[in-house]
Amino acid sequence: MKRQLSTLYAVIDDAICRMAARVQTWRLTQAEGQGLVEYSLLLALIVLVVIGIVSVMGNTVSGLWYQRIIDRWPSS
Repeated sequence: MKRQLSTLYAVIDDAICRMAARVQTWRLTQAEGQGLVEYSLLLALIVLVVIGIVSVMGNTVSGLWYQRIIDRWPSS
């Protein structure tokens, strides 16, 4: 009885491994470059957000730093 179960388990394990290999092969052949496109879209979104933040906050931060430099500049 144990030998039949181990043989059955081996058959099931072999079938699962074959299915997993087929799925992996299908994924690799069907999804060419999809990840690259998604990463580039994500990078473009991050760049747009950073540009927006810098354009909104840039003058304020620049003015604060400029004022601090002027205030601490040694006067003759």
